[in-house]
Amino acid sequence: MFGSQVLEVVIGLTLIYLALSIGCSGIKEVIAALFSLRAKTLEKGVRNMLKNGPNDYTTQLFAHPLVQATAPDEGQKPAYISARMFSAALFDVVCPADPTQPRTIQSLRASVSQIPDTKLRTTLLNMIDSANGDIDAARLKVEHWFDDTMARVSGWYKRMAQKIIFVAGLLLCAAVNADTLMIVKELWSDQALRSAMVAQAGQKVHSANPADYLNQEGSFQLQKIAGEIREANTPPIGWSRDSKDIRTWPGALGEQALKVLGILLTSFAIVMGAPFWFDMLNNIINLRSSGNPPPVRGVEASTK
Repeated sequence: MFGSQVLEVVIGLTLIYLALSIGCSGIKEVIAALFSLRAKTLEKGVRNMLKNGPNDYTTQLFAHPLVQATAPDEGQKPAYISARMFSAALFDVVCPADPTQPRTIQSLRASVSQIPDTKLRTTLLNMIDSANGDIDAARLKVEHWFDDTMARVSGWYKRMAQKIIFVAGLLLCAAVNADTLMIVKELWSDQALRSAMVAQAGQKVHSANPADYLNQEGSFQLQKIAGEIREANTPPIGWSRDSKDIRTWPGALGEQALKVLGILLTSFAIVMGAPFWFDMLNNIINLRSSGNPPPVRGVEASTK
């Protein structure tokens, strides 16, 4: 009984974390699109590769027709560049094509030798010299260099996205009073609420494909969940003006500190992301559904 109650509380709490995570992910995507964060992060990574010198190769590369063709609108910068596209555009920038003769490894090396920036020149020359005279091999090495850099750029973007999600989560949790400590207390003391949230969590997990479930806009909004969980009673979030309600702002200093702590705990949980909480919810529900294994019967003696 006690173990089942604990699991039900965890399921209810995870369901709320999931709803808030999806809401914050939506806010993050809006902010990323509004401020072109992906495009700016990509440009920062490319600029870090090509350095800043007398020749602004980064600006020239983003102005290349191949790269410009991937931008969403004219004048904007793309949020993604393939490695093959990067190498082709870079070779055109550092060694412009000659209509009278094809580009060779020798002409490419001669052009790269004129690059003012020492680090960029040395990096490209090392790739060219290790290609054994094969320009396609040199292009492949540049593509690998780009892929390695983009792996680090992805890490930059993920860390920035986590900061945005935390700030958005903190504001959202404060707005809806998503206090982890209060939610746990409510779920622990209210069996009807636990049962309703467990039923809602099972319905959401088993009735949707994880990818569609997490990507479908508006399918899992916090307000909708709150309405579906309990129509007659109050869900364990939100603010109340009733002084006797647990969802009011506490008056005592110690209780205020606990309220702030509970909201911070929820905000940190949201940073884990919606896919994490969806998988967690699915695993917990499967664990609860499996129940305890049947007892193993001992082998009775055949002789007396």
